Amino acid sequence: MGGQTKGFSLLLQEQNREVAKKLGTATLLMFTVPIIAFYIGLYFLFPQKEEPLMWSGGLAVLFTNVVIAGYVISAFSEEEDAVDEQQQRVSGGGEQGDGDLAGPRVGAYKQRTD
Repeated sequence: MGGQTKGFSLLLQEQNREVAKKLGTATLLMFTVPIIAFYIGLYFLFPQKEEPLMWSGGLAVLFTNVVIAGYVISAFSEEEDAVDEQQQRVSGGGEQGDGDLAGPRVGAYKQRTD
């Protein structure tokens, strides 16, 4: 296990700080927004309904799904730095490569580096 970084320390590394910010923000929103929505629904939006707890619970579930959808959309809208770096490595920098990003080169297709 020497040299492996695990857990929370991975998020503290320079290349992962943006991901850590997004994850922290989404976590904070998941704890606060549904609870706030529940109490707003209970005391302000649905007090006259026959079952205000049910309506408020539904509102909290709705806002939970909104937070999750926002996190997923923000995660998929990240720039793909790793793919760009791998594409440059395969194509040899400025030279034209064959665009094979499926995996490492093996056998006759392997490029010598010595």
